[in-house]
Amino acid sequence: MASSQGKFYALLGAVLVAGVALIGYVAVNKNRRAVADAAETAAALPAMLAEGELVGEDVGVAMGPEDAPVIIHEYADYQCPYCGMVATLTLPQIFEEYVQTGKARFVFFDYPLNPGASEIGAEAARCAIDQDAFWAMQKVLFGRMQEWGTKRNPNRQIREYADALGLDGGALLECMDSHKYRDVVMASQLRARQLGLNSTPTFFINGQLVPGAKSYDQMKAIIDEELAKVESP
Repeated sequence: MASSQGKFYALLGAVLVAGVALIGYVAVNKNRRAVADAAETAAALPAMLAEGELVGEDVGVAMGPEDAPVIIHEYADYQCPYCGMVATLTLPQIFEEYVQTGKARFVFFDYPLNPGASEIGAEAARCAIDQDAFWAMQKVLFGRMQEWGTKRNPNRQIREYADALGLDGGALLECMDSHKYRDVVMASQLRARQLGLNSTPTFFINGQLVPGAKSYDQMKAIIDEELAKVESP
C-alpha cells in the first residue's frame, strides 16, 4: 500500500535508533542437521576453493519449506544501516505473508564487509541458533546496531540482549568467545564474494538479482510475480 511505501522511504535515513524496542520476530530454527552441514561445508573450504566450487547454500540460515515456489536469498551485514532498515520494516511482513504461509523460503547469508563489529554480530546471531533463537537475535542486532556496534566490548551488550530475550546469555557469550561459528560466517562471506557481490543488502528472488534496500511493496510485487508464474496454467 502507498502508506507502507511512504513509511519505508520516510525512515530510509533514520530507522536505526537506540530506542528501537527489543521485540523481535520470533521464529525457531530447530534444524540442527543444517548447522552440522554448514560446519562441514566450512571445513571443506580448502578443497572446494582448489576446485573452484561455489560455497554451498547450506552456509545460510533458512526459514520456510524447501519446496516453496519462491526462494529468497539475502546477503547482509550487521553494521549496514540499509540492512537494518529492511530487517525491521520490510522482512517481518514478508515472513508473515509469504514464509509462514509456505509460499516462500527465506535464506539468510552473512556478508560482513568489514572486520570487527560486523563479524561479531554475525557470530552472535549464529550462536543464538543453539537456543533456537536465530531470527529473534538477528532482529535485535539489526535494530540496535548503532548501540552495540559502537561499544568497546559489544559482547557484553549482546549478552544483555540475549538475557532480555529470555535466552541463556552466558551460554551465548561462551559460544561467541569460542568462535564456534566463525568458519561458517567466513564461508558465507566467501560465497557472496564468489557471486561477485559488493554491497548489502543484496537479494536473489528465484535467482533474480534484486540489489539494495527494498520496501515491503517492492518485495511483494516481485514475489507475487514469481508466484503468478508458478500458478499460471
